[in-house]
Amino acid sequence: MTAPKPKIIDRALLKSLPLPHYEDDASKHDYGKLLVIAGSQRLPGAAILAARAALRCGCGTVRVAAPQSVALHIGVAVPELMVLPLPETAQGTLVRAGWEQLQAQFALCDAVVIGPGLDEAPETAELIRQVVAEAPLPLLLDASALLALVGDEDAKSKGDASALLALVGDEDAKSKGKSDSEKPAPCGSDKAPRVWTPHPGEMKKLLGASSADVDLETEESRIHVALDFAQRHNSTLVLKGRETLVAAPDGEVFKNTAGTRGLGTAGSGDVLAGVIGGLLAQGMDAARGAMWGVHLHALAGEAAQKDLGDDGMMARDFLERLPIVLRFLRRATDAATDSLRPGLRP
Repeated sequence: MTAPKPKIIDRALLKSLPLPHYEDDASKHDYGKLLVIAGSQRLPGAAILAARAALRCGCGTVRVAAPQSVALHIGVAVPELMVLPLPETAQGTLVRAGWEQLQAQFALCDAVVIGPGLDEAPETAELIRQVVAEAPLPLLLDASALLALVGDEDAKSKGDASALLALVGDEDAKSKGKSDSEKPAPCGSDKAPRVWTPHPGEMKKLLGASSADVDLETEESRIHVALDFAQRHNSTLVLKGRETLVAAPDGEVFKNTAGTRGLGTAGSGDVLAGVIGGLLAQGMDAARGAMWGVHLHALAGEAAQKDLGDDGMMARDFLERLPIVLRFLRRATDAATDSLRPGLRP
């Protein structure tokens, strides 16, 4: 079967899917509230990058839930944050005992990012699975959150779909005996959409037993894999790469052609997770937020490359250019423009 031709993410497309509009008297309460579940003793910087990226793309407030041994340090590094110290293992990773504290935050926030820098541990994976299954908000999964869903060998042996469903949980079983108001929003529903952001290696792990047969080298195969996953799991998939794909559960697929090789650096995925999460918190639907996030991230890389070059570019370099690119794209998609080529260059 021939893969559908992806739509290119450019200014023409984004004009039809505009950014949220804010009046002059808008405040931080209007710009959305994001909960970022991230960080560990080994990888505290990932939480900082994701949180700062969310703020830099216009999110009103960001709360970071992190192991108690690093939460204070994260708050000092980014004083605009609210930090939530959570119980941890001896190795400084989150544990399931923090679930009730996270639950209390769901009513106060508009979206969730989980995964950047969480590190791998059985106790952390248990918490991740519960959050992914039960959080009643738009939720983005990145890094360790993706791997936690394929960390159960018994479930993995049943194949990709069975593994994911087993680890995320049975919605009917979770809802049994509860009133309608008590039932969690189904994972992947309109009220609780899920956005998955794997790189090719993580994508193969998500596919479980079938990964040996999967070709992610050609565009056609990448499109087939991304669309199939998005539709089977009723989620939005961001398959990262030089030309990142965004696959929606309605069967549409989009391709980002902007960017630069300098984006392939440590922390780049954490920045992307924060950008998309910040847009979800501002009320964008999952596919639109993913498209805008991927393109903003790419153009911020172009802006950094223009000033610094590709060699030696760091995640913080393009993170700090997000407001400039956001201003550029807001103006470009609000008004007619002669050039619709993706990118900052004329």
